[in-house]
Amino acid sequence: MHKIILVLLITLPSFALSAPDAVITIHPDQTYGKLNRWVFGANLIGYQVGCYGDTSPVGTNMSEGMWNPEKSQPVPEMVQAAKKAGVSVARWPGGCGVHTYNWKKTIGPVSERPDQKFGLPEYLLLCKSIGAEPLITLADYAGTASDAADLVEYLNFPNDGKHPWAKKRADDGHPAPWNVTWFEYGNESEHGLHTNNDDFGKSKRFTPEQYANGYLEYRIAMRAVSTRIKLGAVVATGFPDLSGWATTVCKRIGPTMDFAIHHSYKVSYSGNDGKPDARTIFQIEYSAAPQIQTYYDQMNALLRSTAGYKVPIAVTEFNSGFVQDSPVPYRHTLGNAIHNADMLSVFLNPKNNIIMANFWEFANEYWGQVAGFPSRGEKLQFRPQYYPFLMYTQHFGEALLKADVVSSTFNTIGGLGVQPTNNKGSIFKLLGQPQAIPGNWTISEISGYPASQVNGAVTVQFNGKEDFNYYHASISTPAKPDTDYQITGEIKTTDISSLNGASLQVGDTRGWIITKSAIISEDVKGTSDWKIVKAFYRTLPDTSSITVSARRISGGGPISGTASYRNVRIQQYIPACLPATPFLGVTASKKKDGTICLMVVNRNVDAPITTSIRIPTGQIKAADAWQLSGDLDATNEKNPDKVKVSNISPKVVSEHEATITFPAHSLTAIELR
Repeated sequence: MHKIILVLLITLPSFALSAPDAVITIHPDQTYGKLNRWVFGANLIGYQVGCYGDTSPVGTNMSEGMWNPEKSQPVPEMVQAAKKAGVSVARWPGGCGVHTYNWKKTIGPVSERPDQKFGLPEYLLLCKSIGAEPLITLADYAGTASDAADLVEYLNFPNDGKHPWAKKRADDGHPAPWNVTWFEYGNESEHGLHTNNDDFGKSKRFTPEQYANGYLEYRIAMRAVSTRIKLGAVVATGFPDLSGWATTVCKRIGPTMDFAIHHSYKVSYSGNDGKPDARTIFQIEYSAAPQIQTYYDQMNALLRSTAGYKVPIAVTEFNSGFVQDSPVPYRHTLGNAIHNADMLSVFLNPKNNIIMANFWEFANEYWGQVAGFPSRGEKLQFRPQYYPFLMYTQHFGEALLKADVVSSTFNTIGGLGVQPTNNKGSIFKLLGQPQAIPGNWTISEISGYPASQVNGAVTVQFNGKEDFNYYHASISTPAKPDTDYQITGEIKTTDISSLNGASLQVGDTRGWIITKSAIISEDVKGTSDWKIVKAFYRTLPDTSSITVSARRISGGGPISGTASYRNVRIQQYIPACLPATPFLGVTASKKKDGTICLMVVNRNVDAPITTSIRIPTGQIKAADAWQLSGDLDATNEKNPDKVKVSNISPKVVSEHEATITFPAHSLTAIELR
């Protein structure tokens, strides 16, 4: 999981809607693809001591409760839970902890690796127990292509006396090859190393050209050992403009890319003050799925144009971007489970060419679908995120069916990384001309970081001694409330040697501590002539002025060099709006025995929707439904009944029609026989 640093908070006007009537029409004879169960994958944590991430025994020795190191075997309760949820592809070792991961330290006698009792052999045994396809992520900022080739030999070659790494596998208790196909070159590699360890070049970050060259080197070395392997390339983390890293990487490796890697996290929210409220946040989040569909349209177009064929996409991490715990951890709420159910529908759409998807992540840790350590005698708890996977596994068919949906729609003004929606949609439009923000910069003197101002440009000197968080030069201007502004400025750098460079921050003048409202432009590093940077900011309902700060975010390692900032301008704009979002999201399928199956998301946070389900050709004799519902911001951490699945019976009106009411913010699985 990548680290979310900045959040744009938007409040949504309160509104109330009566429950609208809706109609779903199913066409049993119109199939458009097959169910891809590989989108029900998950991440299994297995970090390594000395790597970024969880290096505690529950991660390195227990895979967050999946593995029992005392018995050297998978935990039966966890395996059963994974099977029921349909975990089909298991990704390892997980997230940013892979950047410097050394797989060679995870094999051999367990007695010789006391801090890594859950290593590669244990992971593969766990995959076998679950019945999941292995997906192995390779270190990108450490190791060599030769190490990756050795891994392929370890996994896939016979122990015939000619292959020393295959012999090591046999010595680890598995004489037969594992025949692993799927590998990733790195994890969120565009974000950099996240560490100051001298052994790995301190806070190192690849350029897209460097990453692409590394991918080609690794792929050649690995395929020289076995042509069956498939190596994925990092194309996008989150939802950046595809014209940057993604385009450069795709153009460089093009037809050699076996699959493209994307990590999907919407919304972006880290507030712990309950502002905006849960209702506002989730209504914004529920408009995200159609927007993510648009992003995959763009990504597929890029892949086709650069590779010359339909490159498969692997969404090897997905979830919301909730990184907070108060008033409740929204990542563990029913509201977020409904969003992730919506995401599964996007991943199942054959036109997106998504070959697999892996939820972040399955057990315990910060994000787990399930919580508890049965090997320690603890009861296993199923969080709301678990149930959409369980429902799809138990109540969905093999052939995807065409479904027509007529329902009311809703608009939002967006925020939290989600675009606004409004009726039929609109395009981005700048209003008037950009206006220079008048006056001089206000500079707060900081010992060791001298700043000076000449002809309207402020220059800051960084001393290279620490990872400094700079925001001490700023300029302010009056602004209207609830208004969208484009802020531009110019930044010039000299010898900026850090993972994080110089940028502009735009926020409410009252400050981050009071408003939790700010956005940051792209950054500039190294030595660069004057470069224009942009930030897009929507003011709060009670804003009277905004402040633009000369900024450098900490977290990128010690910073040296100079950065200059000038020509800050402000211009109002009308944001691009996507069309209004339908309240009902529907995915339909058919089982081999003819049973019609539906998964229906009610995105209305306020009201139930009574719906007519119609099959023009007839055949409805009986109907069953299972509904995941509860309070929008409910978790089941203390009370499992706060969020639960209830079995109900839709009303069969005739062989052509059944009726059902979908609770507000719910997921419903329906079987029509």
